[in-house]
Amino acid sequence: MNELTPTARWTITQPWRGLFGVAVTVGYAFLITSIFDLKTFNGYFTLLIMSFVPILVMVGMGWQRGTYPSTKGLQQPWRGMLLTGFVVLIGVIASYVILNFLSHGAAQPFTNLYAITVVITTFFLVIAFGLWPFNKLSLGASGWLTLLLAYVLMWYLFKLFNFDLLSFPTGEYLSPVKAVPFYTQGGPLAPFADIAPSGFFRWECAIAFYFWMLIFLFVFAALDMWPLHKSPWIMKQPILGIVLVIICGILSGIAWGIGVSALKIEPLKFMLYGVCFLYGLLMMMAMFQMWPGRALPAPGAGFANMLLAIVIGIIAYYAYKAFAVWHFGDAALKYPNNVFVLANMMLGLTFPAWACYGDLWDFWPLPPTPPPADSPSPE
Repeated sequence: MNELTPTARWTITQPWRGLFGVAVTVGYAFLITSIFDLKTFNGYFTLLIMSFVPILVMVGMGWQRGTYPSTKGLQQPWRGMLLTGFVVLIGVIASYVILNFLSHGAAQPFTNLYAITVVITTFFLVIAFGLWPFNKLSLGASGWLTLLLAYVLMWYLFKLFNFDLLSFPTGEYLSPVKAVPFYTQGGPLAPFADIAPSGFFRWECAIAFYFWMLIFLFVFAALDMWPLHKSPWIMKQPILGIVLVIICGILSGIAWGIGVSALKIEPLKFMLYGVCFLYGLLMMMAMFQMWPGRALPAPGAGFANMLLAIVIGIIAYYAYKAFAVWHFGDAALKYPNNVFVLANMMLGLTFPAWACYGDLWDFWPLPPTPPPADSPSPE
């Protein structure tokens, strides 16, 4: 396959390598979206693609790009095919289990949100906790047990969510229209009321708050854990993980106080704004490999890329919205479908495509990613 590999300098330098990757993956996301109607896209397809992400995160981050399962001796595209097939297989199994054992065989909002929260939990267990408490085990065992912990832990935490009502039926925080039944008696999903959680926190508020915790986790990742890295005792597990959970929770609470409490932004819309920012930040991290900020000393590199992420997120919001309106129709994109369609397209489809294309395929058919040049170390 080497004769198919381009050799021009742009293929190994940023931003051209990243732009090529963005074109491939965003095009893929739009193409896949165009296959489905709204009901299928926001239904089982959402559950399926969200079930791919935890194992994809483990392969790309926890298992370090093919160290486990071993792809030693394989070149692209065979390596990418093998790892992608592995991810798809595990994702299909996970979605089947969720669908048939937690959802009575029907894809529905609460199980899709469960799959989303498992993704968030997996990121915390991998990035914040570094696979602790299983990090002393073999690479394979630590990864599988961490994934199992994410699903089990999130199932118990998920019981705190309350799906009885659609709390903001108009999509506005301040509205004369009161909450309407969702899973409770009189709601469209009342037949599944016995399996949907009825906890203490309105589901819209809970998912938005938890998602913003994830945003701040990636902010710390973009900053190379600045300023926490200055304290060696904090950088040990489980202290680092606990500290990050607490700080991300506090920062999410502050953001909530500003966005929802003060500015009266409806919680799911508040989450969507976060989706747009995280989309931009993940693009900088996965496709552009922290270019151009990486030329700056830390933490300036991270802050520079976060500013670019805001711009990218705004542009992406309008681009994805225009495509969604064109494909699904403006009449179909009413609250909360409009929120979930955009969130699923941006982070449910496109982000896994970035992770898969960057980590598993290493931008094939472009040449392999060259070793990173020495960048300024954090002060």
